[in-house]
Amino acid sequence: MRGVLKLGGGAAALAGAAWMGACASLYWHAFRPVSWGDEAERGWTPADLGVPHESLEARTRDGLRLIAWYLPGSRPAAVVVSGGHRGRAGDVLGISAALQRAGFHVVVHGWRGTPGSDPAAHTLGVYERRDLQAAVDALAARLGDVPIGLLGYSLGGAVSIVVAAEDQRVRAVCADSAFSDPLSVLADGVERVLRIPGAVLTAPVAGLLARRTGARLADFQPLAAVARIAPRPLLLVHGDRDAAVPLAHARRLYDAAREPRRLWVVPGAAHVGAYFADRDAYLRTVGAFFERALCATDEARATASDSPQQAGEAIASA
Repeated sequence: MRGVLKLGGGAAALAGAAWMGACASLYWHAFRPVSWGDEAERGWTPADLGVPHESLEARTRDGLRLIAWYLPGSRPAAVVVSGGHRGRAGDVLGISAALQRAGFHVVVHGWRGTPGSDPAAHTLGVYERRDLQAAVDALAARLGDVPIGLLGYSLGGAVSIVVAAEDQRVRAVCADSAFSDPLSVLADGVERVLRIPGAVLTAPVAGLLARRTGARLADFQPLAAVARIAPRPLLLVHGDRDAAVPLAHARRLYDAAREPRRLWVVPGAAHVGAYFADRDAYLRTVGAFFERALCATDEARATASDSPQQAGEAIASA
């Protein structure tokens, strides 16, 4: 009997150690600080691409300075472009430059704790919403009262949904590969990799994040916020081969949103892969969306809705 008890105790200890190790691994992968090397590893800048730009002063309400660039346009409309989780600001310069060439004013910004911005914890949207709010504030201070659209990728899409729900200056949102809530996307990863129920690890990891940073993942809920974007238009873009943020997230967001809304599922596209799957189609679709939402009169908006491709021709050919 003693031998059996010892074996049982040893197995429990091993299981506990494995659980703690898995929790630590999940926390590290989701929330570890970004460690970048020299300046060359910070990625592209507008100057590298020959894009007309200015540095923009963007400071969050909790006092952090963010890297941000303003790409001047020629039309009375602007788009703020946000990248993915722990990504570099320069990661979204391709689509940003295309929007600028189509005449939109564009702001590109980095997240807290990423190259060029002040160090800070990563919180899967809880505090990053302050970063996008700072970028919108900086744009409004630079240009005054112009219609503003938000274009976000992955984390940037989720944050764009939440910020738009709270800020009436935002007139339209395009969210590409956005997750519906942070706990669900963490659980999806756990279940995909470890084949165990996600809550076994996500609950303790969320608790650890709250203790270390004060950020509660339950306080950041794109799914609960998305209905408040209406009557402003929403475009959701998602690849049907997205393993990082499964398509189910986009479907949940679409179901919770109100009109006007559109879900564009791109066959064969992986996570934030729609732009690369068919660049011309992507630019036409996104360009037409912002054209109708930010630039058109009510009459022209109705006409453009019948022929969205025409409205996007300028951006696709730019």
